[in-house]
Amino acid sequence: MAMLKSLVIATTLSAAAAGLARADDASTVLAPGKGVSFEVGSKHAVSYFLTKAGSCNLTVLMAESNEIDAVKGAAMRFAVAVSPARPARIDTAEGKTLEFTCGPAASAMTVKVLDQVAYVPRS
Repeated sequence: MAMLKSLVIATTLSAAAAGLARADDASTVLAPGKGVSFEVGSKHAVSYFLTKAGSCNLTVLMAESNEIDAVKGAAMRFAVAVSPARPARIDTAEGKTLEFTCGPAASAMTVKVLDQVAYVPRS
């Protein structure tokens, strides 16, 4: 747990030093190696991507949105290669979705915080 907490702190500090952006309800554009910070319901997320072989190699760290010294529970680390043709989505238990879209030639990535809406078709 202490190692994971250190990883979250180190990644947060690295992203801040690299020019951290803050995402809001609108789209946010990320550049390779630049981090973005989100408040998603009761969660705090930090993400960045690196370009490799025409894909966006995305990393997202998510934990409870408490003060860093008071983090309780486990943090989640999600890493995936996102192709320009297909967005990646991360759903939260509180009805929010993070949508990451890789731009052409993996030169940029767009992220949106979306509200999930349940839909039940009528029979």
